Amino acid sequence: MKNIKFWFALLMFGALLQSCVGDIEDLEDPRDAVAKEFRVVETEVATGADRPYTDKIIKDANDKTQIIFTNFHDEGVKVKATLAGSSITIGKQTIAGFTVKGSGIISKDLSEINLNYTIDDGTTATALAFKANYAPPSVAKKIKTKKLIQ
Repeated sequence: MKNIKFWFALLMFGALLQSCVGDIEDLEDPRDAVAKEFRVVETEVATGADRPYTDKIIKDANDKTQIIFTNFHDEGVKVKATLAGSSITIGKQTIAGFTVKGSGIISKDLSEINLNYTIDDGTTATALAFKANYAPPSVAKKIKTKKLIQ
């Protein structure tokens, strides 16, 4: 009987811990989950070439559904995006001579953002496609270490 009580207590404790893991919809301002600095690994889809850089996401002061990438594509330009639940939408916008649009998702544990987007500078027949993984510096170090071990 003591074994059953122990396992039941352990199960309840685990459920309590799981319920403490944040969910973006539970936040008063969901943008708080992503308003911080990130290490980014951007990959050009056609070539597979990776490019690491740092970007900071801030909250748009004028729109409670908008976030702003402050160093998008490592170009020092600001790109606005809409946050709805764990989805991010980069509506079509022209910034510094190139047109960008895309979408992404925030991981369930709020530790990463994965984006897919296109950039068209007007000089090629088709826009270039990119994937980017945004992770806070502490998570980015763990990902890098895990890749080195494999």
